[in-house]
Amino acid sequence: MSTLEQYIERFLAFGNLDNGFALYQYDGGKSDYTIHISAIIHGNEIGSLPAIVQLIVNLEQKILSFGGKINITLANPEASRLNQRFIDADLNRLFLNGQPKEHLETHEGKRARALMPLLEQCNIILDLHQTMLPSAMPFYIFPNSPIAIAIAEAIGGTTAYIDATPSSDTPTYQCADEFVWRQGKPALTLELGEAGFHEPAKRTSTTAIENLVTLFETLRIQNLLTASNEENLLAAIRLHRVESLSWYTTVHREPYASQELRLRPNLINFHPVTKGERLTVEGTPELFAACDGRLLFPKYPNRDAEGNICETLPKEIYRIIQEV
Repeated sequence: MSTLEQYIERFLAFGNLDNGFALYQYDGGKSDYTIHISAIIHGNEIGSLPAIVQLIVNLEQKILSFGGKINITLANPEASRLNQRFIDADLNRLFLNGQPKEHLETHEGKRARALMPLLEQCNIILDLHQTMLPSAMPFYIFPNSPIAIAIAEAIGGTTAYIDATPSSDTPTYQCADEFVWRQGKPALTLELGEAGFHEPAKRTSTTAIENLVTLFETLRIQNLLTASNEENLLAAIRLHRVESLSWYTTVHREPYASQELRLRPNLINFHPVTKGERLTVEGTPELFAACDGRLLFPKYPNRDAEGNICETLPKEIYRIIQEV
């Protein structure tokens, strides 16, 4: 049995697959306040599973407790078993109440519609992801709100935050965190580094989820988890700050204008660049950094023996972020 299957089996010893996705539900019996912890929305981003399974064991054995409710989902185990990001379409674009017609019957379109009722029930979401390439550090990336920032600083895991606040336009695609954020609730996404099982991903996700449960149990005991206590809740969370976040914002997005574009080898997330620095391989079309900053989501798509990209061409070949 593969490592992945072992973790899924251990998860299902306490949860179920009734809706296609794996779901574990915990009820502390003293509050309806609901924490939602989400994993493998992208099937190949499996590095949080050791921490998630350990959290479930700790809850079941009463090593950790929460008087409210906790829902934990493994959103796309089918794609995980194929070691793919998705089967038909990117699930983390489809959390829309009015999905495009072309996704009504896709695997991920159906899965998003099955997950959205749970996301509507929750009071906060922590969505655990990983990047395609290595990252110099884990990082938070989510729509900005004072309470979400305070929570990230209180639960730790990293000191980096990238502001991913969307525009006010009606979205044509939507991630899980934005779906929750648009309901006026704190929504955090934590990127654990490169996809796969490795110790840094386990360590970062363990820190964040255990601190999250501990923090909200403290807040529950203080009777702060009510809508009427929002200002007091924010002040109380800030008292628990363990990290001071460095804020980054996206200042440049480079379109993947042609499949002839090829980035230099070994560029990773948070790689520092200087304005005018060439980022593409010699002998290929030239791309120069538009400004100083750090790279985010550099792309190296799969190519066939002739060098042609053999997957859907990404919209962007990289982004550049700067510290605010």
